[in-house]
Amino acid sequence: MKKVVLPLVSAVALAALVGCNPGTSGDVAVRKNITLANERDSFSYVIGQDIARSMSMFAGELNKSVLVSAIIEGLDESKESRIDEATARQIQMNVFSRLREETEAKAKAEAEKNVLLNTEFLANNGNREGVFTTESGLQYEILVAGDPAAAKPTLESRVEVRYVGSLLDGNIFDETRDGATVRFPVSGVIGGWTEGLQLMTVGSKYKFYIPSNLAYGERGIPGVIPPASILIFEVELVGIE
Repeated sequence: MKKVVLPLVSAVALAALVGCNPGTSGDVAVRKNITLANERDSFSYVIGQDIARSMSMFAGELNKSVLVSAIIEGLDESKESRIDEATARQIQMNVFSRLREETEAKAKAEAEKNVLLNTEFLANNGNREGVFTTESGLQYEILVAGDPAAAKPTLESRVEVRYVGSLLDGNIFDETRDGATVRFPVSGVIGGWTEGLQLMTVGSKYKFYIPSNLAYGERGIPGVIPPASILIFEVELVGIE
């Protein structure tokens, strides 16, 4: 059988999506009760699960009935592919291009919405008692004051901190846990952290409200931080190196 080499989605990777989206029109019957009788069965299952997780982002683009048939044909050395390599590459490029455009359009719309929400939030938050706003737009509260006469970090410093990071809706996206600390250079983090850390002394705890331009910008971090997000961090400065 002549093999069609797909550059971005291999025939093996497509197999991962067997069993996804139950109820889709044209679905084929999929075994519900799988017996893992030996190591070969278990290895096959583990590989299938791993591939499924890595390829799940494309599940909505697939006709499961065609997918299963293509996999079965692809494993049969006596059968020729129904789509030649050049056409296969073009099909992939077309779909990936469309998905990219859709994702970028969605992110842009979300960023525009968040910019309006952020402007309103920062304006109101900056008027609260105890909230300070720097020239850059960083806002902070002093939750625990350290020794005002003690040294503060500089751009050349490394610091040891505990922190909790959340979005405006309260969703925590990152934190140190169980009393653990982390160490990093002051100059090696997002702008809001770099600026805010230099305001602190050891033993102090601040709450930073970091505008998106001092964080991850209009792009955010896909799947973690939405576009144009304000980040809220409670930061305890444990040490300066």
